[in-house]
Amino acid sequence: MRLVIGGAYQGKKDYVKAKYRVEDDRIRPGKYPVQTEGMSCIDGLHNIIREMMDPVRPVDEQEETIWRYIRGLTLDCPDLILICDEVGGGIVPIEKAQRDYRECVGRILCKLADEAETVERVCCGVGQTIKRTVRIAFVRHGTTRGNLEKRYVGTTDEALCEEGAAEIESFRQDGLYPKVRQVFTSPLKRCVQTAAQIYPDLEPQAVEAFRETDFGLFEYRNYEELMSLEKYRDRYQAWIDSGGRDPFPQGESMKQTADRCGQAFERLLPTLAADAAFIVHGGVIMGILSRYAQPRRNPHEYRCANGTGYLCKAEIAGDGSLHRMTIEKRIGRI
Repeated sequence: MRLVIGGAYQGKKDYVKAKYRVEDDRIRPGKYPVQTEGMSCIDGLHNIIREMMDPVRPVDEQEETIWRYIRGLTLDCPDLILICDEVGGGIVPIEKAQRDYRECVGRILCKLADEAETVERVCCGVGQTIKRTVRIAFVRHGTTRGNLEKRYVGTTDEALCEEGAAEIESFRQDGLYPKVRQVFTSPLKRCVQTAAQIYPDLEPQAVEAFRETDFGLFEYRNYEELMSLEKYRDRYQAWIDSGGRDPFPQGESMKQTADRCGQAFERLLPTLAADAAFIVHGGVIMGILSRYAQPRRNPHEYRCANGTGYLCKAEIAGDGSLHRMTIEKRIGRI
């Protein structure tokens, strides 16, 4: 659903017709009840609210009734475009019924803006985006030899192993990866190769800040080695006892990784013109999602196996900042 708002007589209908190629016979006037057959757009949502209001009933009760009706229209027609005047400006009316009407329109618009894919304001025929929505797939790279041996593979620039490449191809053929128009990767081989397999027709943009965590002294060692070698054992046990919060000796902490990746993610948000995929590392996914995704979780709760990940709905404000990001589903075989 799309929401287009603005003052009266500001060219909202013409703006919608031109931008979204909506024909006149698919636009319904703001009259209650709405004739929904063949509908793509409602021009004058505020008039529907006005017609539905009863000056005798409390505005809170009426808001709920009106909201259920309007939301039902959007559920029946997910691609519906709603055009509504902003009626809350100017001198506050003396009549209570007029004040209630303005308040009800404002409340309904807040709810619609919260659920809309896009929100645009039109002034003098010129549209300004207030909110837009894109889907972002966060996918962990395919399996490497170090992953199979349960090693800490961070700065090591290791390629996919044969099994890893085969698994990615199997997932791709099963249609597990969403269609996107932009791809971002870590510059390390395992991510670049995974991106090329999943999205062979798209040119990925490598982002230096999306490198995996620097594991320092523990790099490319596994649990058995770290616990069996005396020079590592105590330091590794101390790191485990910290719950993984301490920095890796001579390396990074999870927070430092999240800071680094988060700053890069925020810089990219204004450039996301369409659905995108981030083919990155497990630590990068944990860092970004634990910081920005809803529901908020501990980083370790966003761990994912190689070749799997999360599909998120990202709502981006007009200034390019992140308004909200929610997890829509897991990517991978359940």
